[in-house]
Amino acid sequence: MTFRFSPAVLIGCAVVSFATAYPANASAKPTGQELYERHCSECHSMKPPPKSAPPIVGLSHFYHQAFDDREAGVRHIMEFVAKPEAKKSKLRPPAISRFGLMPAVELSECDLRTVSEWLWDSYDPKFQPPDCPPQ
Repeated sequence: MTFRFSPAVLIGCAVVSFATAYPANASAKPTGQELYERHCSECHSMKPPPKSAPPIVGLSHFYHQAFDDREAGVRHIMEFVAKPEAKKSKLRPPAISRFGLMPAVELSECDLRTVSEWLWDSYDPKFQPPDCPPQ
């Protein structure tokens, strides 16, 4: 028994095979949300209650209090995530006493920027940290 395939069928199979082996988004850089889920969500919840570190909405709140300029805030987040130091923290001192200082997160410069911009943009102006009177 001999099978004959038309050129169209062969080309179609080749295209499907190639598309499966090399998805279009394989080289797409991860989003801030994806980086958060991969590197940060084990310790940082999005909103209270906290896990083993302050929630993202609280971090964003304090960065927005400390910086008027988005780029300055993002740059500081990038530097802090890459090399955390208590004196660089923008949280209230009891946060470090409660949670300790986070470990450095090793990410590329591009990924650091992406997740830091995402953290900055996660700001919720309605969020009020516990025991922190409105300003």
